[in-house]
Amino acid sequence: MNTYLLFIFSAVLVVISGTKLSQYGDVIARKTKLGYSLVGGILIAAATSLPEFVTSVTSALIDAPDIAMGNVYGSNTFNIMILALIDILHGHGPLMVKVKMNHILSGMLGVLLSAIGAMAILTSHIGNFDIVIGWVSASSMIIFAVYIYGSVLIVRYENKKEQTESPEDVEIVDQNNISLNRAIIGFGLACTIIIWAGMTLSHTGDAIAVQTGLGHTFVGTLLIAATTSLPELVASIAAIRIGAYDMAVGNVFGSNIFNMLIILVTDMVYYKGSIFTAINIDHTITAMAGIVLSCIAVIGLFYRSKRTLFSVGWDSIFILGFYLLSIYLIFVS
Repeated sequence: MNTYLLFIFSAVLVVISGTKLSQYGDVIARKTKLGYSLVGGILIAAATSLPEFVTSVTSALIDAPDIAMGNVYGSNTFNIMILALIDILHGHGPLMVKVKMNHILSGMLGVLLSAIGAMAILTSHIGNFDIVIGWVSASSMIIFAVYIYGSVLIVRYENKKEQTESPEDVEIVDQNNISLNRAIIGFGLACTIIIWAGMTLSHTGDAIAVQTGLGHTFVGTLLIAATTSLPELVASIAAIRIGAYDMAVGNVFGSNIFNMLIILVTDMVYYKGSIFTAINIDHTITAMAGIVLSCIAVIGLFYRSKRTLFSVGWDSIFILGFYLLSIYLIFVS
């Protein structure tokens, strides 16, 4: 019982701290003159992905690589499902028709990174092929290199767009009148709390996996991944409420890109060898589910259909349906 209570307490801390991260990160972005188009995809995305980072790294350190990898890919699938949830909460027609097409680039970068990781898992298990440097897989380094190059392309593309388009018309009211210094201190404090909560989630999640017999793959992919993705959900809902649709969508796609960077770090701290050979091949199901969900979202961005079902876009309907199907597939596997 104490294990479950500690897990719930840590999850609550993750939500509260993640919300504060988004709040203070937004203040820092505005008062340092950063554009909103980059805030969601970089600053807020990195901040809300901190629980995934800490949880996965801690899981690798305590020899629970399946929780570490399941958390990464499980969070990516849950994050795409967030787009469908905020579309439902939005309630004024399809969400994707109200955001810029710029997000297609970040969405496809996330698909590419996920595909590289999935291929690494398959080649390690089926082909028994995995090049390592020391104990770190070359696939992890490829993911890092593609991440860096893709991030540079996104920043360059956004800068070109800002020169040719009018500024994003989003009026955000700072009701608390938070100063920049207070925001920086609050941001650091929230990071500290979320680091402790993420470590506790890993330890309690490992215990729950053993006690329930559900296994590290299922617990990491669903239970822990959904918990660590709650800050993304809270931040996206907050962005929708103030009309910052691009910030909400950018937060989701940006978090998915940042999550893939976690694989390199977990591979480095998992000193027993390549993390791709140590994990269960079932993670490819989650990885492919995330790729399919991302592709549905990108198609919705590109096609921009105005047709709805109960004022919800059809792309969101398909995302919800396939997410539920993927959960069933992960459970039965």
